[in-house]
Amino acid sequence: MNGTSLSLAVYRRVLARRGVPAVILIGLFARIPITAAPVVLTLHVVLDLGHGYGLAGLLGAAFAVGAAVGAPLVGRAVDRVGLRPVVVVTTVASTAFWAVAPHLQYSTLLPAALVAGVLSLPVFSVTRQALAALLTPEQRRPGFSLDSMAVELSFAVGPAAGIALYTATTAVTTLTAIAGLVLAAGAALFVLNPPVRDAELTRELTRTVAEGERAERPRLRNWLTRPVAALLLVTAAATVTVSGTDTALSAVMTSWNAVPHLGLVFVIWCFASLAGGFVFGALQRRPSPLVVLLLLAVTALPVSLAGSWPALALLIVPTGLFCAPLMAGTAEALTHATPASARGLVLGVHASALTLGDAVGAPLTGVAVDAFGAQWGFATIGLAGLALAALALVVGGWRVPAAAALPPAASSSSPEIAALSH
Repeated sequence: MNGTSLSLAVYRRVLARRGVPAVILIGLFARIPITAAPVVLTLHVVLDLGHGYGLAGLLGAAFAVGAAVGAPLVGRAVDRVGLRPVVVVTTVASTAFWAVAPHLQYSTLLPAALVAGVLSLPVFSVTRQALAALLTPEQRRPGFSLDSMAVELSFAVGPAAGIALYTATTAVTTLTAIAGLVLAAGAALFVLNPPVRDAELTRELTRTVAEGERAERPRLRNWLTRPVAALLLVTAAATVTVSGTDTALSAVMTSWNAVPHLGLVFVIWCFASLAGGFVFGALQRRPSPLVVLLLLAVTALPVSLAGSWPALALLIVPTGLFCAPLMAGTAEALTHATPASARGLVLGVHASALTLGDAVGAPLTGVAVDAFGAQWGFATIGLAGLALAALALVVGGWRVPAAAALPPAASSSSPEIAALSH
């Protein structure tokens, strides 16, 4: 096989690794209530509390800001004290918030959402951290691709299930169910307790403690290099583009009075992303995340030319093909470009970049739609993706985001980085 060929055997090898299937399944299950919660909370604020969509959006933004701030802090805590203590604290905090949320007035709900965001269960980053620890460096791409496909499935199931339950029952029932599922997810993570450190790093830490030495933590300036900063820009650009496309789809379908077909278009987009993630994980040669971002942004531009919902459904397929690969590719590249001893913090920062990009993409597209018309949303988000790709290129160069290298002094703390940064 040449460097660009597919090897489906990589998935069999990944799934044969002990603990990997359980991590992916728990990650899928745990993300369903997390993806359902925002839309249910929006419906609760608008329909039950009687406020507008502006205040509902502000509540969502408060939770997102809290999550963006909390993810690196929680990731650093995982690096320092291990997974179980962090899971206990975040599970209790998250369960308590979703259980009491339907009983709070908006003035109390808003600050509570900010705190709940900071202490939210770190499913996204912990799943990737566990996969990085369980898999060899060359298996991380298919492992992260499987995880990205699981994310797509959770986003396909979670919001629809949340809306269906809210419509059939009440906000109290729905948000209490979300609280129960978060509690179950946290309990499953606690019981499974997947490793969050590489075996080699664990042995090194054990030896250091046995010799009475203090483990040296990698300094921020040693791993937050220009290539890593470029990777984080590409990560944020990924969700800017994806969330913007989400908003543009809704706006265009509404303008055509084609809302009954919106679900079908989203399903097509989702399955295109699943297909793209599957192919990406089977590639033997790792493409640069910057290249994948460029492809995602460029393919978003012609979607503006669609004149009907069937044409839109076809034109959105190329864009969907690059969604999951970009999410998986940035996470994989970061695990190669940073020391294993800081992986919780690094993947927490990665989660923050995803959250911030998501928070920017939707309103940016909304402004373009309001100003120029529904179909300009796709052009705007495509241009935004290209602009962020250009900025990442200036910051980190053309090739480095695929396998960014640490300075020699820093890379010595993580042997696999030196081996892969060639």
